[in-house]
This record gives sequence, C-alpha cells and structure tokens, in this order.
Amino acid sequence: MNLTLRQLRAFVAVARLGRFNLAAERLHVTQSALSMLIRELERQLGLRLFDRHTRMVRLTEAGAEFLPVAEKTLGDLETAVSASRDLATLRRGRVSVATSTVLAGTLLPWAIREFTARFPGIRCVLKDCVEQEIRHRVRAGDVDIGVGTSLDPDAELAEVPLLEDAITLLCAERHPLGAKRTVAWRELGEHPLIVLGAGSPLRTLVDRALADAGVQVEPAYEASFSSTVISMVAAGLGVAPLPLNARQVSPKVRVVARPLVRPTVRRQIVVFRRRETQLAPAAASFVEFAREFVRTGGYPGGVTARTDPPWRPG
Repeated sequence: MNLTLRQLRAFVAVARLGRFNLAAERLHVTQSALSMLIRELERQLGLRLFDRHTRMVRLTEAGAEFLPVAEKTLGDLETAVSASRDLATLRRGRVSVATSTVLAGTLLPWAIREFTARFPGIRCVLKDCVEQEIRHRVRAGDVDIGVGTSLDPDAELAEVPLLEDAITLLCAERHPLGAKRTVAWRELGEHPLIVLGAGSPLRTLVDRALADAGVQVEPAYEASFSSTVISMVAAGLGVAPLPLNARQVSPKVRVVARPLVRPTVRRQIVVFRRRETQLAPAAASFVEFAREFVRTGGYPGGVTARTDPPWRPG
C-alpha cells in the first residue's frame, strides 16, 4: 500500500464539503484530477469510501471509519512540519555547551544573554567542567558543542576558531614578580609554582613553554580548577601561569597579572563539534553568534579576538 498525502487531503476535502467541485476548488485542482485521486485511494484500500449521487456524495460506512484516521494523520504531519519550521527559523530549539569553569564564568554567560534575547524560543544549557572533559563530552554526544582550548588535532572533532588569548602570570599583589612589567618563563623556576592537573590542555601548554625555556621545575601545588589555583596564589602559596581571563573568576582576591614572555604562549579557544554530525539550527546559529559576539567586542569583561590582549597591571 502506497497512500499519498494528496490522496488523503482529497478524501478529507470531499468528505467535509460533500461535493467534488467544491473540494476541487478548495485544493486548487481540476475535478477530474480530484476524482482520480479518490479512485486511486479506494483502489489501494480495497474499499468504497463514497456513495456518489447526482450532485452530492456521501460517506460509506467504511469511509466514515476512515475519516478520523485520515484527519489525524494529516494533523500529525502538519504539527510535525510546523515544529520543524520553528526549529529551522529559530523560533524554538535547544543548544547545549560544555566548557571550562573559567569560560562558563566569564565569556559564555554574556554571549548566552545576548543570544537568548535575540532568540527567546531557544533554550541554552551550559555545562561547566574541567577542561580535559570538554572534548570527551562532545564526542559522546552529551552536548552539541564544546568551547575550550585547541591543543592536538582530534580526528572525530572539527574546530571552529573563536578567540585567542595568551598565558599570563598570576601572582599575589605584593609578590616580587608583581613589580615587573613582564616576566620570563625561566624566572618561574625560582618560585613555588601552582599548576592545573595533568591532562588539562592549559597544563600541557605550560609544560611545553617551560621546556622551551629550558626550565625544569617540580610544581609545588596542583589543582583541578582555575578558581582554586587563583585562591592559592592569593594565599601566597606560589605563582601560576594561567590565561588572563582566569583572573576574572575571582575578582575580589588580591592577585595581579603580568605578561609571560620568552616565549609568549598563545592559546587558541575554539568551538568543538562532532565532525560527522551536522549541527541543529539552534546550535549552528549559536556558534556563528558567539563568533560575531567576540569579534565585535560584545563581552564587557575584556576578552576579545585581538592578537595582543589588553594587559592591565594591578
């Protein structure tokens, strides 16, 4: 059996209007084309759906039983089409994002606020986690996209550039390194070092930079979250190499940021998505919105797509 939507619409129109000519006008087809659709439907069902009279038609018993089924089928389809159109036109949808605690506490809430103001029917779900979990969550399909540090290529994931920043040194306000305009990586070997745990992309960048600078140092402390590292710095336990925007996670602690040089380490923040899966309209729209939001400097916290971040001593 190969029923068509045209046949069902023709049947419902004739059943409701009681005349072939009125139904043909309603459907914008010729009366002969409409009659052919009804005959083909009856042939496939093996049932006579209408009793024909000179000017009127009347449902048979089989036709009367089939009518609510046909109407429900058409109604369900129209609902599905309407819902799909809402998704395509961003009147409705959902986007889930996995990101680090720093980006979840700085950039992304502002981007989400502006995005949902423009598209109020879209729900955004923000899942903060340690950064080494971001790509795993995207690969597993737990979230639509991830926002985090680009490090080594992943065959399962595509990366969309979002912004660039640099690794900076965070130290207590009265720490000797805080009096300097810039700090060389080799100088970190002279002070207790606080770092993120092994496996973090930021930790990998730090380890590579120390190696490039010829520094061999055993970290004094490790922590899983940047906010914890910053509090340890504020307590005077040591100094920490972190991106500048990490400082904004704990704005009330007395910690200063200084550029780390020789080498200058750039960090690329990207949007991760599954390579073989097309993003839903809401998620795809959010990615493009976030890129434009960063490019135009919409985030009031100072993280932009500039090549050189605005160092603000103190």
